[in-house]
Amino acid sequence: MIRPHTLTPWMATETPRIGPRATSAARRRVIARVVLACLAVAVLTAFDIEVSSGFDPRPGAPGAGDPLFPGLGNGGYDVSHYTVELDVDVDANRVSGRTRIEAVATHDLSSFNLDLRGLDVTDVSVNGLPAGHVRDASELTISPATPIRAGTTFRTRVTYEGQPRSRRASPRERRSAHPEGWFRYETGIVAFGEPRGASYWYPVNEHPSDKATYTFIITVPEPYEAASNGELVETVDHGDTVTYVWESRHATASYLTVLAVARFDEVEGTTASGVPIAHAIERSVDQSVRRRLDSTAAIIDFFSEVFGPYPFDSTGAIVIDGPLPFLALETQPRPIYEARTLESVGDTIVAHELAHQWFGNLLTPASWRDIWLNEGFATYAEWLWASHKHDRDPLATPREQGWDADLGPPGNPDPHNPSAFTVYVRGAMALHALRSEIGDEAFFRVLREYVARHAGGNVTTADFVAVAEEIAQRDLDALFDAWLYAERTPPPPD
Repeated sequence: MIRPHTLTPWMATETPRIGPRATSAARRRVIARVVLACLAVAVLTAFDIEVSSGFDPRPGAPGAGDPLFPGLGNGGYDVSHYTVELDVDVDANRVSGRTRIEAVATHDLSSFNLDLRGLDVTDVSVNGLPAGHVRDASELTISPATPIRAGTTFRTRVTYEGQPRSRRASPRERRSAHPEGWFRYETGIVAFGEPRGASYWYPVNEHPSDKATYTFIITVPEPYEAASNGELVETVDHGDTVTYVWESRHATASYLTVLAVARFDEVEGTTASGVPIAHAIERSVDQSVRRRLDSTAAIIDFFSEVFGPYPFDSTGAIVIDGPLPFLALETQPRPIYEARTLESVGDTIVAHELAHQWFGNLLTPASWRDIWLNEGFATYAEWLWASHKHDRDPLATPREQGWDADLGPPGNPDPHNPSAFTVYVRGAMALHALRSEIGDEAFFRVLREYVARHAGGNVTTADFVAVAEEIAQRDLDALFDAWLYAERTPPPPD
């Protein structure tokens, strides 16, 4: 109900008539009083509606509450789309950027946060109006000119510049924790980020639970090219520079975004099932290394039979001829590889990263605690591919790698090293233990149903267990507790 308002004395005064003899000034004064009165009533009425409907703006949380990385991400809104526009000066290793973010408020917002590291913010607007902003380390707190009501879509634009940097592993982190962020190497630039590298080159809600679609508009000097997520939809030649427009229409977690700037050869093809292949291979990479990608089509088609249809518009690889601080990453939909690693490991790592297109990219963990849902599944997919290709026991590979080592619990990873060996190997062994327990027919039904049921969304261990128990038609808590949470590794599965 809208309560009546008591008029102030100047509003209650009788409004004089405007007769034919009234002067122009008098007419204007009377009209102005009437307009002001109407505006005052409108403002008070609007205020009363806001109060009576429970409008209660408050700041969005400066973290998503992740159990491993509580400071990552932010609360109070859900991003639907990012447009990241970057002008890259390769020689100076500097950028000027404009990122536009379309989001929906999940509660009434007086302010909200984005994650951004190291770059200088020069301007911020919300819904086209200048917005206040302050920096505190990686947190960019934005105060819109008008509070935002829950459920409404709002648009934020952040303009920034500077020299992006990278994050190095801290002394508390183990050797396997790789750096992330923005790297300038001898022949180009690469930016990536698991779990927190995206915020080194664009402002973002940096948590996997907030997936969004993306447009990347990247301008680079000739003769460089820019490779990123999704599909290349436009190339604009400006003479000295070229703009590459990439569209990712499938929801993508920020840690899966990538930018590679180098001189590339574009190699195209198609899998037998019709999935387009688009490789971007740095021109200096040897043919012997390039041949390691020849298995891409067969792997995609095999996994499509085992897990369900390939989920994205194309597949392929980005291959960098530089000393990168990682072996490979499952960037969506084309993984990125270091050429030396690809040469030494071959199709084992190709199978692992392509399996992530289902497990990690299509189905993304709701929190980093469940990273075994990424790495355990991708590792088991390696074993499945080796078994399919060489007609060998799926456990042959883990036996060769010391599968019986006493590994920590993959369902409760170390926050200082969430990508430890255990989430890969013991996570994969948990899947084989499930297969041994319920049989092949039920096991592969579980995989396909799990993928189909949660496609495009975020998942938890409980989601996978629920599907497994539903199809097996029995309680499997003891098996999952032993393999995912017990301190000691259980006896090996058959």
